[in-house]
Amino acid sequence: MANLTRFGRVGAARHEGHRLLGAGHRGWPTRCQLQHRLTTDAFAPPIRDDVPVDPVYRPGVIPEPPELSDGQVLLRSWTYCDLPCVEEASRDPVIPTGTTVPSPFSEQAGLAFLERQWQRSASGEGLSLAITEAGTDTAVGLVCLLHRQQPGVVGVGFWTVESRRRRGFARRGVSLLSRWALGLSAVARLEALVEPDNEGSIRVLEGAGFRREGLLQAYLDIHATRADALLYSLIGEDVDPSPR
Repeated sequence: MANLTRFGRVGAARHEGHRLLGAGHRGWPTRCQLQHRLTTDAFAPPIRDDVPVDPVYRPGVIPEPPELSDGQVLLRSWTYCDLPCVEEASRDPVIPTGTTVPSPFSEQAGLAFLERQWQRSASGEGLSLAITEAGTDTAVGLVCLLHRQQPGVVGVGFWTVESRRRRGFARRGVSLLSRWALGLSAVARLEALVEPDNEGSIRVLEGAGFRREGLLQAYLDIHATRADALLYSLIGEDVDPSPR
């Protein structure tokens, strides 16, 4: 959702182009409307995924939203039929390094990734939704909300696959979820961290109305090295009610 924003490099992450595989590939479930099958440890803290710091759990603060759409992008819960999106993301050179998108990909690892997304809401860590094309319901990326240490502050993360990039999916997805989240009484501020050279994610955030607040030097820990991060934020007073 980055450090989902290392995004774009995992925000708008840099992505390799690969064809999407159809439902039923390699024996994947073909019934897309299956109920979420949470594992027996669904209410345990999930494995680190798209989280820049140790996860924070606040059950009940962020509810499961209705499907959110602007007519071109639709945000919804993940389903088993979204495995092709996960597989394409797994072949990206950057997405798996900042998330737990599995690499190399296997059906079992892909299903585990989907279940971790469902667990975010169940555990109170936050919320993870699939970004989909409204007309086809094809998953093209991820957008998430994750609690920060400070109450009322929520981090935003996102990525999109290469085959669907530069079409506004990430910007629209971030904008839809951000405006819904800031309507919740317990959410006062959204923020995202992005590396200064991550131009794709910067465009997404600024296009969704986020404001740059400053540079955090040596803030990110990426593979035992330190990296600077730009801090972006969005609060209710900054929100333009018109769709972007």
